[in-house]
Amino acid sequence: MLSGQLISLSFRLLIVFNLLLSIGAVWSLQRIDPEIERIYERNVISLAACENMLAAMPGEKIDLPGFEKALELAQLNITEKGEKETIDQIRHHLLELKQDVPGSRQQLTQSILRLTSYNRNAIIRSAQQAQKLRQAGAWGIVFLSLFFFGIALYCERHLHRTLLTPLQEIASVLAAHHQGDPYRRCNIEQGSGDMQKLLQAINDLLDKRT
Repeated sequence: MLSGQLISLSFRLLIVFNLLLSIGAVWSLQRIDPEIERIYERNVISLAACENMLAAMPGEKIDLPGFEKALELAQLNITEKGEKETIDQIRHHLLELKQDVPGSRQQLTQSILRLTSYNRNAIIRSAQQAQKLRQAGAWGIVFLSLFFFGIALYCERHLHRTLLTPLQEIASVLAAHHQGDPYRRCNIEQGSGDMQKLLQAINDLLDKRT
């Protein structure tokens, strides 16, 4: 019967809905994970290198092996625009510092802080991008939920009109017949084609009994 098919379709839609929600949630997380990984590979390493360079400059002395090791790490992890020029400036000011050029320490520190700002701003941009992806995934799930809610509402109304209302009509007619009303009949305009046949069959049966 059509009503049985409708019930089966409703359960299938429910299964599909849950499956799509799961896929949507996994897709959203997979879109965010590369952004987080990119932040680490491109910027966190460079920030750590800048911190190590600053840590190698305590007081008036400088830890040259530690500083040059951190500078090499930053050189190998150039990812943002302006980093290469800034690293070249750091090398230049480091050479001046070795030669005791006045003001070289301050210029070296400013160059390191400039390199830090490039990577800090890149992290902020990546975090904003990850936020947008998260919001897009959340809204996608919301729209998907609304879509299936509309389908479920339509199926519920259709099921009520084609199955539940006719069944209530049958129960009412049979109760009236049992109470002695020989003229009450089912309204065959309700329900689907199969249900209308059932209503007509009940009417025919009541006609024969009366």
